Amino acid sequence: MDARSKLTVAALGVVFGDIGTSPLYTMKTCFTTANAAPTAQNAVGIVSLLIWTLFFVVCIKYVTVLMRIDHDGEGGILALLARAEPPKVLGVPMRPDWLLWAAVIGGSMIIGDGMITPAISVISAVEGLQVATPDAQPFIVPISAGILLGLFAIQWRGTQKVGIIFGPIMSLWFVAIGVSGLIAILAHPTILAGLNPLWAVWFVSHHGIFGFLIFGAIILGMTGAEALYADMSHFGRIPITRAWYVFVFPALLLNYIGQAAIVVADPKALDSPFYALTPGWTLLPMVALATAATVIASQSLISGAFTLVEQAIALNLCPRMAVVHTSEDERGQVYVPMINVLLAIVCILLVVTFRSSDRLAAMFGLAVASTMLATDIIFYVTATRSLRWNPALVIPLTLAFVLVDATFVLAGLPKFMDGAWVPLAVAAALTLTAITWLTGRRAVARELHEYQEPVAQFLSEYGTLAGPPMGAIVLLTGDPTGIPFVNQHRWLIPLIREEIVTILTVKFWPQPRVPEAERVSVDRVSSSLVRITAAFGYMETPRLAPILRACKTADLDIDKDTTSFVYGYPVIVAKSHGGLPAWQRRFFDVMQRLSRTLATELQIKPNRRVELGIEVAV
Repeated sequence: MDARSKLTVAALGVVFGDIGTSPLYTMKTCFTTANAAPTAQNAVGIVSLLIWTLFFVVCIKYVTVLMRIDHDGEGGILALLARAEPPKVLGVPMRPDWLLWAAVIGGSMIIGDGMITPAISVISAVEGLQVATPDAQPFIVPISAGILLGLFAIQWRGTQKVGIIFGPIMSLWFVAIGVSGLIAILAHPTILAGLNPLWAVWFVSHHGIFGFLIFGAIILGMTGAEALYADMSHFGRIPITRAWYVFVFPALLLNYIGQAAIVVADPKALDSPFYALTPGWTLLPMVALATAATVIASQSLISGAFTLVEQAIALNLCPRMAVVHTSEDERGQVYVPMINVLLAIVCILLVVTFRSSDRLAAMFGLAVASTMLATDIIFYVTATRSLRWNPALVIPLTLAFVLVDATFVLAGLPKFMDGAWVPLAVAAALTLTAITWLTGRRAVARELHEYQEPVAQFLSEYGTLAGPPMGAIVLLTGDPTGIPFVNQHRWLIPLIREEIVTILTVKFWPQPRVPEAERVSVDRVSSSLVRITAAFGYMETPRLAPILRACKTADLDIDKDTTSFVYGYPVIVAKSHGGLPAWQRRFFDVMQRLSRTLATELQIKPNRRVELGIEVAV
């Protein structure tokens, strides 16, 4: 098996678990939401609506259009934002305009709904036990909670290793649901009328308000689409596209049509149309396989959440936290320990609190539909502003996307009182955190920018040392075009006249590791000024020791006890006009104190650190 085929199989175990297990609960929820009787006409209409919506949302919108847009190989709503609106000032985060608000809200919604996905997926599969025997009902919640605990416990192994374990199981899952659906179709071939999209139109137009509200249930069959895009960095576009068209899409079509066929044949099958496809001795093996598949289903949103947090940190939308890169082949495969713990706690609490898939389904879908709508808006801006696509193509596509996704959102609003407020509340808290952090970091970055002196001006004033250099003073900065701190801290001037000023900037390269020979680039601007750019790969943790070794190799020895490393420490104060409210400013200050500093990351010895207080009005 070649490398791309292995990635395709691994993608089955990570990317498609959520959308691939949606047949467990989607068909039943569609009939319930639409208040539709299990008649032949209704079954044909609902399955037609399901499969054509699936085709448009996943095949057209995500696989064909959106997955062609990435940012350094990364996908998802925040990657779109980075393409649409890069920072305009070096070292200063982007401005929080309406576009950023849309992206932050959309990304937060993914995480909010992603907390429900593992809970509903696992408990819906385990509920198959009570189809086999009602005596199993008291054990459903404890078994589901135990399975979720085990799932989150193995996340540290990394997406690819988890995918290699899960991929073959998901391959078997898609074959099984496809075959079970095909058998039902062969027994009742008239159900194939649902392939005609006119039946979808008929159902919507003949069921009044319920013909509209059913879209609040149809979205359950699309919930993994946004995670599919966010997970693109884990495997790449080609393996995901291949897996979708070869395995996932055909299996979903066969199973949904098969469920509709079994409902036509036996209306009582609507109690559990998925398991009605596997009666007799095949039921328990399908329950076991479904349980395994739903554990895997949770992986797509978990991996997507990790990716979103990493992107948020890079865009200054989230405080710096530990992010572990788990693959040397794919830069986007990451594990975020803190997020993993939070997701585990919330998912288990949801299972223990709501206790059934029906109750969880009532709160599911609205948040991810909102994300899809936000993605449409950012897609339009990215395609027209950054990619310069033809507006004659982009405008009709965007209008079609917005029409469908706005329908999902509006049809899902009645779910708010049934529990949909939970993911929305989580998303609101995450959005508030992101905007507060961005606003504060912009203020800090602008203040640091004001503290800089242009290189040319610095050289004209201090370009020549007063005598032989006594040592070196290293200034940590993200913007190597200027000299930080000199303007406001004039006590540095005597040191500058006697020591070599070294500007140190740390960069990350899009490769696993950086060869030691390429670790640093040294630019000797003058006898008194040196610029150092240190590079690290995404699998490496930035440390001072390899930088000092590389500098020594480049004939720049700054590894001395007399060398001081200077960096700024923001002191947050109230802005005189137009600043953040007091509570929000205090919130940012707390996050600022808890965030890891670059000096801590580099492991600079305490006796070599010089921390300069910088007053920042927020």
